[in-house]
Amino acid sequence: MRVPLLVLLIASALPFAEAATDLVEKLGLAREANDTHAQIELLRRWLDAHPNDPDAVRELVGLWLSVPDYGMAEKALNLATPPEPGLAARTNAEVAWRRDDNIQKAVKILQGRAAEAPKDRTTRMLLTDYLAKAGQRKEQIAVLDSLIDEESNTDLFLDRADAKLAADDPAGALADFRKAATDGPDASRVKNAQPGFERLEKALEENEALGKLEKGPPVAFEKAYWWFYGGLPSRGLAEAVNGLKAWPDSVYGKILETRSLVATGVMDSAKARQESHVDTSAALEDGKARNGIVQADGTLTKKPGDLQALLQRASWLNYASQYTLAMDDVETILKADPSNIPALHLAVAVSRRLGNFPAATAYAQKLANLKAPREILADVYAGLAEMAFEQSNLPLALDFADRSIAAKPFPSIWKLKAACHTRLGQPNEAADALKKAEKGAR
Repeated sequence: MRVPLLVLLIASALPFAEAATDLVEKLGLAREANDTHAQIELLRRWLDAHPNDPDAVRELVGLWLSVPDYGMAEKALNLATPPEPGLAARTNAEVAWRRDDNIQKAVKILQGRAAEAPKDRTTRMLLTDYLAKAGQRKEQIAVLDSLIDEESNTDLFLDRADAKLAADDPAGALADFRKAATDGPDASRVKNAQPGFERLEKALEENEALGKLEKGPPVAFEKAYWWFYGGLPSRGLAEAVNGLKAWPDSVYGKILETRSLVATGVMDSAKARQESHVDTSAALEDGKARNGIVQADGTLTKKPGDLQALLQRASWLNYASQYTLAMDDVETILKADPSNIPALHLAVAVSRRLGNFPAATAYAQKLANLKAPREILADVYAGLAEMAFEQSNLPLALDFADRSIAAKPFPSIWKLKAACHTRLGQPNEAADALKKAEKGAR
């Protein structure tokens, strides 16, 4: 069994004071072992003999904060007479924030120290972090400006880029990122941040071009999309709301508005799915899908209830993985026209995506009763066979596969049938199905 370093140190301690060299050596071993409690014990011994060693006090305070034991950190601070003002301010600020959950008090402590000692760079560096926690971005930028004027580095430019982005200054944020990338192109923080800032750059370019077009809901929605893409959901929300003023029933505007609300923390994703029927995990990266939904929105604004436009929008919503919204449109169509074969066909597909096997089967039966075209029935039954196969209901999968083949034998359904037979331990039937699949593919 490995005995903790601290136990060994205490057990081996002599009744008289240890030599300074022994303490230094043992402290080095404790640091190598990352044994926090051993380091604390050794530093306390050291400070018994050297009470005004500022480096030792600083290290001990930091260790107590890391444990964390805020009371002992405050006591360690006072081992020096008088306590180091900068260390005292930083320690008291950390205690106010981490123990008392009082970020405003922590900020005031650090601001007071920065005002008294403008050259205390360490305190001002910590102040920028606490101003960010407090959401005081303009004040954070002002402190970062002063630090960069004195001595710039990659991290400070990145910090200021993040602060400017949070303060709704995307152009300034991008400029600072470029400075950071020039200063430290191989820095890990630069590489990690690069994809986000590349998206921001793309968003700025796209919205600059959109700003030259005639204003209207389609342009507002596209600008909203690009702001969201670039990591500025608050700007995206403003544009989405602007577009919804003219097109209040726009589903695309609703998607953008909901995604922005979730991104800004106003709404959670579960509530978005439940109340708005918007899946915020589904991206709208495909420009064709965006344009298709918006075009349908425009038609429905002029001609509410137009079944063809509803079907077009539902198809694009299904393509964009907004399945609940797609089903909303499909149900509206079928309420007006229960025998609408394209809508029933789409209803099967959307129900499958929603994992609603009974609904998909019911819609398929309606298509069969209406004697839908054979290609549609073959596609519908093939989809149901796949769904049953995924649920390991192999007899049902075979049943639907046979129905699909009876309507129109696609090679892919023969392959699915072969897979069912293989899992059922029927190698001869599986081989026969594969042969028919190969024959049909020729």
